[in-house]
Amino acid sequence: MFGTALAPTTLEGWLNAHPHLPGILLAALCLLILFLVVLPRIASRRRGKGRPVLDPVQVEELVTGSGALVVDLRSAEDFRTGHIRGCLHVPFAEFPQRFTAPDPKARRALVLVDETDELAHQAFDLLTQRGFTWLYVMRGGMKAWRRTNRPLAR
Repeated sequence: MFGTALAPTTLEGWLNAHPHLPGILLAALCLLILFLVVLPRIASRRRGKGRPVLDPVQVEELVTGSGALVVDLRSAEDFRTGHIRGCLHVPFAEFPQRFTAPDPKARRALVLVDETDELAHQAFDLLTQRGFTWLYVMRGGMKAWRRTNRPLAR
């Protein structure tokens, strides 16, 4: 009537009519996977911008070298699944009551750790407001620690 073409009824006809579509779909799928893998790391880098952050290897060296104290902010259940050897477990809910003021005799750096580093940055802000110095956040949290195959204590 108006010269409209009928849509292809078979898969082969559809692919012949739109040969570029499978490539576009594959590219879109690859971009989606890349986005889902990289997004948590981007968020971690944005939170840590302008702050003293350490990667897991640096934390391990700092703990074994100068004896920094790692403060694990995760829940008790997460802590029992594995933690950094020698760390102090202080769940984030208890954190404000446990760290009220810096000890003037303390000479050790504090490294704040949680599962992803989101809570560690919140704790960092609280401690700096209360006058603490020598603070670090482990970038990526315990997920990054496990991803780099660092040792876990149970």
